[in-house]
Amino acid sequence: MNSKLNYHKYLLQESLVGFLYRRLFLYPILRLITGPTFLDIGCGKGIMLNYGNNKSLGIDINPYNIEYLKSKGKNVLVIPSNGIFPLKEESFNVIICDQVLEHIEDPSIFLSEIYRCLKNDGKLILGVPQIKGFKKDPDHKVFYDQDFLQCKLKRYNFNYKYHFYLPFPLKFFGNFLTQQYMYTIFRKGL
Repeated sequence: MNSKLNYHKYLLQESLVGFLYRRLFLYPILRLITGPTFLDIGCGKGIMLNYGNNKSLGIDINPYNIEYLKSKGKNVLVIPSNGIFPLKEESFNVIICDQVLEHIEDPSIFLSEIYRCLKNDGKLILGVPQIKGFKKDPDHKVFYDQDFLQCKLKRYNFNYKYHFYLPFPLKFFGNFLTQQYMYTIFRKGL
């Protein structure tokens, strides 16, 4: 069976705790940061899109995710194999990319495309797993701690604003919990 179909099926599996955590805690918090209109890169099964308005858009490389979301009436597009987002320059003021960056060995095109599609002074929210969660998934390619993430994004003219950890507010928990994440907010430099 093809790996994209397998990953799509994997995403559709969700524990009750995960379901409640994402819908009652995580995504409501992220929605406070994104506002009602955003681009969700690597939208997966589209949970975050439920918190946006009809101008919000999800994009993903997995055509199975896109077809699933279209069947649910979501506004989504597939990212072609060349990695170039099917969007105009400066088309969104807010971009969220949650649990995607660590899966990309060389994010050059990916980060350049985020920069291209984000409006000047636009907000980028990046979510990455902490060390225990990173090590758990064999598909993870690059681990990002705060210093490395800031350094990497600065090269693409993104300015660091702040970061926080969820579900617990301390980095320390990432050593023991697979579901501990770091969220970092950047602004597109002018």
